[in-house]
Amino acid sequence: REGGTDSLFYCVDGESPPDLSLNNDPAIMLAMSPAEVLEACLGEDEDGNTSLPLQRLNAALSWIEACLGRNFDEKIANEYKNSNDPILPPPGRRTMWPATVEAMKRKGQTSRGKIHLDAPLQHIFGDRSTSPVNVSSFLESEDEANDARLLRACFMLFQAGRIDEALKLVSDCGQAWRAASWIGGEPLSSDGSGNPTRSLWKKQCREISKQMARVTQVGNSPQTNTRSLHSSIAYEAAILCLLSDDVHNALNNPVFQTWESGVHAVLHAERGIIVDEVLKAHNNTRIEAAEESQTHFPYVGTEFDAFDNNETAPEGCDGDLGAALEQLDSSPLDEIREGSGDPFRNGMSSFLVGQNAVQEYIEECAALSIAAQNEDEACFLRFIAHLVIYIDSVLPDFSSQLSLPQDVGSDGNDDSLCELLVLKYISYLSTRRDLWSHVALYCSLLSVDNILETYSSFLINIHSDQERKMTLQQARDFFPEGLDCCILRNVVREMIISDIPWQHAPGEEGAPAGVNSADARKMRSIHWLCYYPEHWPDALVCSNLLLRIFLLTEGVGTEPSDSNLLACKILCDKMLPDDLADVAVMQCEQNDGKVPMSISLPMAQNLRKEYISIEMFLNAHTMYAQFLDVIANTSPSHSSKSKIAGGTQNEFEKGIADKMERNAFRQKKSGLCKIIAKAATRASDALMEVISFSGGWLIDENVSLSEEDTEEAQSRSHEMNAIRSTFLPKVVFMLYEVLDKTASWLEQVVYDTLIQFGSGSEDMLLALFSTFDESDRSNDDDVTMDVLTTSLAAPGFWHSKALSLASVIGNDANMINQVLGSDMERFQTSIAESHVKLGRCSNRDSLFDR
Repeated sequence: REGGTDSLFYCVDGESPPDLSLNNDPAIMLAMSPAEVLEACLGEDEDGNTSLPLQRLNAALSWIEACLGRNFDEKIANEYKNSNDPILPPPGRRTMWPATVEAMKRKGQTSRGKIHLDAPLQHIFGDRSTSPVNVSSFLESEDEANDARLLRACFMLFQAGRIDEALKLVSDCGQAWRAASWIGGEPLSSDGSGNPTRSLWKKQCREISKQMARVTQVGNSPQTNTRSLHSSIAYEAAILCLLSDDVHNALNNPVFQTWESGVHAVLHAERGIIVDEVLKAHNNTRIEAAEESQTHFPYVGTEFDAFDNNETAPEGCDGDLGAALEQLDSSPLDEIREGSGDPFRNGMSSFLVGQNAVQEYIEECAALSIAAQNEDEACFLRFIAHLVIYIDSVLPDFSSQLSLPQDVGSDGNDDSLCELLVLKYISYLSTRRDLWSHVALYCSLLSVDNILETYSSFLINIHSDQERKMTLQQARDFFPEGLDCCILRNVVREMIISDIPWQHAPGEEGAPAGVNSADARKMRSIHWLCYYPEHWPDALVCSNLLLRIFLLTEGVGTEPSDSNLLACKILCDKMLPDDLADVAVMQCEQNDGKVPMSISLPMAQNLRKEYISIEMFLNAHTMYAQFLDVIANTSPSHSSKSKIAGGTQNEFEKGIADKMERNAFRQKKSGLCKIIAKAATRASDALMEVISFSGGWLIDENVSLSEEDTEEAQSRSHEMNAIRSTFLPKVVFMLYEVLDKTASWLEQVVYDTLIQFGSGSEDMLLALFSTFDESDRSNDDDVTMDVLTTSLAAPGFWHSKALSLASVIGNDANMINQVLGSDMERFQTSIAESHVKLGRCSNRDSLFDR
């Protein structure tokens, strides 16, 4: 029914038609044949135009015939698919009533198998009793069923306007006489074709259909369980009702089983009555002219089309389809009468009636659909939304007049009725994952502001990578250029900032180990901006925003087990493109000033510096954590095997063994020192990069005044200052801790060697230090003295680096003094301790003194 309504929209519009008028006056066409008069009066004029009421009637009739034709074709397509009630009679049947003729032969009731064509009707109409009479009492049941199917198929073809197919069908089934009896409605033409006594034929059809009424209203119970099959007389009566424009008897015939069948009977009769009126007017004028002139009457026989004052002749509504359709309400058949209450059929009727009916219908249905909260009403919501969309496209002026009733509030919304319905329908589509692919298309029908708001709200609930790509591509295809980027800005920012309770969504990946699900969803939201390079500047903006949120929310500890920064590290290392910052700046260079609302190049460069600063800190923290793990699991002490084993060797053997053990011990210490030095160097260099970052770590560089004045820019600057003030002092002490712990660990190496080898250990240690000294020296004394502070294996080297932090902190270019605050005293104390330790470790006597 909904599809039938859609077809109707292409046939008629909602404009109220004027009164019926003809293109020409039939009274002035005395010399023309009836067929030529009909073409001149009801066809197109010289400009190709037709009277609007006739256009509407013809369009409506074409629509209903197309609907009924599709119904017939669908049933034919399913003809032999588990159906015990086929539409057509058996294939290859070429004789009429074979079973009845054979039965009569056996009983001796007919000669040589002949039977009168009207025998079934004579049998019925000859019975004057008032009791029900069934045609099957004359025909054998097999013949009656086949006749019923044949006439039912012909009736359905008549309803579909496919009369030639119906005539061929009965002829192919051995009943060509029926085909001849059904073509009497053709008007007489100048070449002699057509029926000169058309009016008499039509009148006789009406009389026969009335007599058949007694039969069609009884004895018509279904003969199968799958489809109602009435008597053959009922279908024949229905065909005669259509041919004679007999609406009254049609609406009393149970063969007309649906509202659509009733509508077709009404529209077909309305068209036929108009044709009759034209022919009557034409023939009346010709008769009067012939009587006045005493001349021969042209086209003999057609005079019977005139002066027909029979009170039983059907009367039309002069093209007023609303008045014509009111006849359906008086039908005794529930299927026809109650069908008028169906909302879809009401829509069909309103379009047939005119503009006022359409407006009233649409506004009432729209109010119900918008107020409905039940998804079961989605079918009707879809229908009314598409109806208004169609009207908005073909009748924009009329669509602008549509509005919700005053008692139905729209929350102060000034959107048109079309937008309100589309918004409601999009809301429904958003709840159906299998329909998400349609959301962008319907959003494209909205205003730009509504597209931004509606599609942004929709995308927030999409968490599958495949669906993200699909919905984004559709936004780029359907929306104005650049609008997809604006939408994604809204989506990603909302997902990052909002604190909506997390619930697992279909298609959403699990959270990485150590990251809660809500944070993982925020991290993946940036993927929206990573599919197309032109979105990468905004991806950089949102990445920095999320990193700042994580840093300000979680904080950072100095323990190796600290996992507060895990989300930040996973975001940078695994979820974002490696070249995000560089590509973002390159895109801004290409689009600088060319794309509306794009990020300026200075701002992009500032954002890249921010991202690099945070990434550098995260890398330094990773190096720091790895250093703590290495130093915690690497002991500076180990026992000499010879010292443990002892033995009975002589002095020479002991000397050789002692020398070998010293070398082995030194190599063992060298390997351990290499592990610690490597971890300490990596950690200290990474932390030093943060402290000595060019221009100051996480310093917001000057941007254009317009960007500085925005609330977002000010908020960003404050957040960066807060992160800098919180984390930079910790980085300073993390670096000092690395240097001091490394030096202390190396001192334990010195003490362990001295304890196990005594006075001979000094040379061992100097040799060990020399292997880690990368300076180029030639004087042995200088080597002995300087290696204590230049070798990576010497504790003095690391105390020296710790002491040098004072100059780094004091350098105004690094802008660290201002963030240390109350921690400055603690830092100064640590530096003083490092000075004392350096003095002890840089002196040969004090270092090797047990």
